[in-house]
Amino acid sequence: MHDWRVFRPAIWIGMLGIALLLLVTPFFFGAVLIGAAIGITFRIETGRRRAARGLPPRRRRRRCR
Repeated sequence: MHDWRVFRPAIWIGMLGIALLLLVTPFFFGAVLIGAAIGITFRIETGRRRAARGLPPRRRRRRCR
């Protein structure tokens, strides 16, 4: 439950974002990936808190068209 390996996707995307910031001239590409890594981290942490409280996983409602 308290293992850093859960955050591997966020870590890899963050590292890729930093590499793009260092190598690619436009700032936008790296900033988007770093923002995505932060968002993934929040999603993982929210899921871990819900699991610790014994709540079921949060599911999105499907839209009917």
